[in-house]
Amino acid sequence: MAWLKAIFIGLLLLVVVAISGFFIWLAPVGAGYTAKVLCSRIFVSGLSSERALNEDVLSDNSSLLSLITANIDLRHQTVSAHAFGFRTRVAVYRPNMGCTLTDPDKVSALQNTAPVLRPIAPQPLMTAPLPPGIDRRKFNNILSEAMDEPSITPSRRTRAIVVLYKGRVVAERYDEGITVNTPLTGWSMTKSAFSAILGRMRMKDMLPPLNYPVSINEWDTQANDPRVKITYDELLHMSSGLEFDESYRNPVSDVVQMLFVAPSAAGLAVSKPLATTPGTEWRYSSGTTNVLSAAMRNLSSSMQQYQALPAELLFRPLGMRHAVVETDSDGYLVGSSFMHATAREWAKLGQLYLQDGVWNETRLLPKGWVEHATTPAPNAPNGIYGAHWWLKLPDYSNDNQNSSNVPADAYFALGHDGQSLSVIPSKDLVIVRLGLTRSHNAFDVRRFVGDIAALFPQHTDAAPSQDDGTDSAKDDKG
Repeated sequence: MAWLKAIFIGLLLLVVVAISGFFIWLAPVGAGYTAKVLCSRIFVSGLSSERALNEDVLSDNSSLLSLITANIDLRHQTVSAHAFGFRTRVAVYRPNMGCTLTDPDKVSALQNTAPVLRPIAPQPLMTAPLPPGIDRRKFNNILSEAMDEPSITPSRRTRAIVVLYKGRVVAERYDEGITVNTPLTGWSMTKSAFSAILGRMRMKDMLPPLNYPVSINEWDTQANDPRVKITYDELLHMSSGLEFDESYRNPVSDVVQMLFVAPSAAGLAVSKPLATTPGTEWRYSSGTTNVLSAAMRNLSSSMQQYQALPAELLFRPLGMRHAVVETDSDGYLVGSSFMHATAREWAKLGQLYLQDGVWNETRLLPKGWVEHATTPAPNAPNGIYGAHWWLKLPDYSNDNQNSSNVPADAYFALGHDGQSLSVIPSKDLVIVRLGLTRSHNAFDVRRFVGDIAALFPQHTDAAPSQDDGTDSAKDDKG
């Protein structure tokens, strides 16, 4: 009977370890993820509580999330989440700032702090019919397929599609409950928007040349800290050399802890040591963008000015009145992941880059900024990445026949769950696709973008229709 007793004790120990692991590692991640996602989808995107929970939190996700209890307070615009009463996290909604994840004892203080921003005047995008010669049936079939489900159980969940041709909307589709005014998450597409904000800062002489070292307080105050040599350019190229684990399946990875557990996303990112010599190795890292966010704070005169940078430098001149970049509990903008905007507003970001940084005859980005962003980073494998923009789409399919349709000059902002913004200068096209696609087999972005691009003629005239993008544009030094 001794062996039965040993087996029983062993099984008991395994149960204790599993329960301990859940409460120590999984519960805070699950509670943080649940509270943050629910808050943003309900109070920023305007989804129903039921849809936000069943689709955005639970669908195609770990079954352990079903053990998290969420409490939605519509009156105070907060969402709290916990595991059996333990590890409670709260996400707080604030106008102009979206939702911020924090601890229960910091909710009141957080609700009383938010920048006061002037209303942003809308700049509606013009619409236009498809140009002559486009196969309308094929085009509509591509859009319809992207909105349809590949099987009875929903897995594609495309929520919005916008196609701009020569700066005008020639097609858009929206899922039920999603409208032209619904801000949707971009996840890592936020990184490309932050590239534009940094360009705006450079345009206004708020940012030093890109080959200058970044100013990070934690590095500058430590004697002989080798990280003080990291430049803005190395960060934009994802070659800072900083240690960072980008694994989303590991609950203790840097990226998961940074987004859903740590009080400061920027604080966790700047705390990482060097793993390699700066500028010698390309490694995709969400922490990198939040290091840039911390540097942007140091370049700002106040927290108020810093938190208003996205609205004042990017959203206002483009008329992105629904867009918002959310902060961490310490007030730092989570530049890696937490921007929301309507599908048309995401398209405006792409159109700004297609027009070489010129908007309404005003140069918003420095000359050469777009070229720099779309030039392969020195160490990026196969030239897949530029400066916070992807230069090649991932290929998850076994059939590459449709992949060749993606023009060689295309570049992309990409995000978790299948978000994509594709800019194709040679076709005068900007294509936005937003959704909730967690399976790579459910939606082939290469095929989608390539098939649309194949229908449109090669760019022949000098510029898109919205403005000419030439050097005659006036500079916005404001």
